[in-house]
Amino acid sequence: MKESILHYVWQNKLFTAHDLRTTDGEKLDVIDVGRNNTDAGPDFFNAKIRIGETLWAGNVEIHACSTDWYKHNHQSDKAYNSVILHVVLHADSEVYRRDGDRIPQL
Repeated sequence: MKESILHYVWQNKLFTAHDLRTTDGEKLDVIDVGRNNTDAGPDFFNAKIRIGETLWAGNVEIHACSTDWYKHNHQSDKAYNSVILHVVLHADSEVYRRDGDRIPQL
Protein backbone atom coordinates (compact mmCIF):
# COMPACT_ATOMS: atom_id res chain seq x y z
CA MET A 1 0.00 0.00 0.00
CA LYS A 2 1.28 3.45 -0.87
CA GLU A 3 2.09 5.85 1.94
CA SER A 4 -0.19 8.44 0.32
CA ILE A 5 -3.17 6.14 0.95
CA LEU A 6 -2.22 5.87 4.62
CA HIS A 7 -2.07 9.69 4.77
CA TYR A 8 -5.55 9.90 3.29
CA VAL A 9 -6.92 7.33 5.74
CA TRP A 10 -5.37 9.14 8.72
CA GLN A 11 -6.40 12.65 7.62
CA ASN A 12 -10.00 11.62 7.02
CA LYS A 13 -10.23 9.29 10.05
CA LEU A 14 -11.15 6.36 7.80
CA PHE A 15 -10.13 3.82 10.42
CA THR A 16 -11.94 2.05 13.22
CA ALA A 17 -11.46 4.45 16.10
CA HIS A 18 -12.64 2.18 18.90
CA ASP A 19 -10.26 -0.19 20.65
CA LEU A 20 -7.11 1.16 18.98
CA ARG A 21 -3.89 -0.15 20.50
CA THR A 22 -0.23 0.73 20.13
CA THR A 23 2.13 -2.01 19.03
CA ASP A 24 2.86 -2.43 22.78
CA GLY A 25 -0.83 -3.09 23.46
CA GLU A 26 -1.60 0.24 25.16
CA LYS A 27 -5.05 1.77 24.58
CA LEU A 28 -4.87 4.66 22.12
CA ASP A 29 -7.52 7.31 21.46
CA VAL A 30 -7.21 9.72 18.54
CA ILE A 31 -8.67 13.04 19.65
CA ASP A 32 -7.41 15.12 16.72
CA VAL A 33 -5.42 13.78 13.75
CA GLY A 34 -3.68 17.14 13.35
CA ARG A 35 -3.15 19.30 10.29
CA ASN A 36 -1.61 17.89 7.13
CA ASN A 37 1.89 19.23 6.55
CA THR A 38 2.76 19.71 2.87
CA ASP A 39 6.27 20.98 3.65
CA ALA A 40 9.33 19.24 5.08
CA GLY A 41 9.03 17.66 8.51
CA PRO A 42 6.46 15.38 10.15
CA ASP A 43 3.34 14.52 8.15
CA PHE A 44 0.75 15.97 10.56
CA PHE A 45 1.15 18.86 13.01
CA ASN A 46 -0.64 19.48 16.30
CA ALA A 47 -2.30 16.10 16.71
CA LYS A 48 -3.83 15.12 20.04
CA ILE A 49 -3.88 11.52 21.21
CA ARG A 50 -4.29 9.68 24.47
CA ILE A 51 -2.12 6.67 25.19
CA GLY A 52 -3.23 4.94 28.34
CA GLU A 53 -3.97 7.79 30.75
CA THR A 54 -1.54 10.27 29.16
CA LEU A 55 -2.73 13.02 26.80
CA TRP A 56 -0.16 13.85 24.12
CA ALA A 57 -0.03 16.83 21.76
CA GLY A 58 2.49 16.92 18.95
CA ASN A 59 3.21 15.61 15.50
CA VAL A 60 2.47 12.35 13.69
CA GLU A 61 4.63 10.64 11.09
CA ILE A 62 3.23 8.02 8.71
CA HIS A 63 5.08 5.26 6.87
CA ALA A 64 4.22 1.97 5.19
CA CYS A 65 6.88 0.22 7.33
CA SER A 66 8.50 1.26 10.61
CA THR A 67 11.94 0.86 9.06
CA ASP A 68 11.14 3.73 6.68
CA TRP A 69 11.82 5.98 9.70
CA TYR A 70 15.47 4.99 9.38
CA LYS A 71 15.53 4.94 5.57
CA HIS A 72 14.44 8.60 5.69
CA ASN A 73 16.99 9.32 8.45
CA HIS A 74 14.37 10.78 10.81
CA GLN A 75 16.26 9.45 13.85
CA SER A 76 18.94 12.09 13.18
CA ASP A 77 16.67 14.98 12.20
CA LYS A 78 15.66 17.38 14.99
CA ALA A 79 12.48 18.25 13.07
CA TYR A 80 11.15 14.84 14.14
CA ASN A 81 11.82 15.25 17.88
CA SER A 82 8.20 16.32 18.41
CA VAL A 83 6.67 13.18 16.87
CA ILE A 84 4.27 11.63 19.39
CA LEU A 85 3.00 8.77 17.22
CA HIS A 86 4.33 6.77 14.31
CA VAL A 87 1.46 5.36 12.21
CA VAL A 88 2.49 2.37 10.12
CA LEU A 89 0.98 -0.43 8.09
CA HIS A 90 3.79 -2.85 9.03
CA ALA A 91 5.50 -2.44 12.41
CA ASP A 92 8.77 -4.15 11.54
CA SER A 93 11.01 -2.21 13.96
CA GLU A 94 10.93 0.00 17.03
CA VAL A 95 11.62 3.67 16.25
CA TYR A 96 13.47 6.23 18.33
CA ARG A 97 13.81 10.00 18.36
CA ARG A 98 17.16 11.70 18.06
CA ASP A 99 17.40 11.83 21.88
CA GLY A 100 16.91 8.04 22.13
CA ASP A 101 13.28 8.08 23.35
CA ARG A 102 11.12 5.37 21.80
CA ILE A 103 8.10 6.59 19.81
CA PRO A 104 4.78 4.77 20.22
CA GLN A 105 3.44 3.16 17.06
CA LEU A 106 0.00 2.43 15.75
